Amino acid sequence: MLPDGDGRALGRELRGRRPDLALVFLTARDAPTEIVGALGFGDDYITKPFDIDVVVARIAAVLRRTRSVDVLPQRPPLRYGDLELDETTYSAHRAGRSVELTPTEYALLRFLVRNGGRIVPKEQLLRHVWQYEHTPPESTVVETYISYLRRKLDVLGPPLITTRRGVGYGLA
Repeated sequence: MLPDGDGRALGRELRGRRPDLALVFLTARDAPTEIVGALGFGDDYITKPFDIDVVVARIAAVLRRTRSVDVLPQRPPLRYGDLELDETTYSAHRAGRSVELTPTEYALLRFLVRNGGRIVPKEQLLRHVWQYEHTPPESTVVETYISYLRRKLDVLGPPLITTRRGVGYGLA
């Protein structure tokens, strides 16, 4: 759906010229036949709407498979107090100990860390972590995941996540 041609045709041409080229499709086309066809010669296929962090992670994964490790840029870990998030490996540590997080828990915690000590409204968390355009009034997904994070983090140190009732969440 490029303005001057077909993306799959361009991808096949590029792959023909450079077989070692990492090729990731970013498109609105989500029909299974489109995906299967493009993955026949491409390395990944991402459909819109998408989260930019997911796109970056998937491109990094393709580069890990197609390039040597030293080509990937190393980002410094995100830190807040005794919490450390490694955005290259998507790992978390608190007080020097590893914390196993699901991708959603990691995304939520990363958003809180990136916002420092500020209180982040629930609606903003729903938009950035879950990509909700409109907040369902009965949604308790944020509260549920905050609870999951507290169970995993608070055993390793003092309580880290704070609640501002009726407003949102932040880090202490």
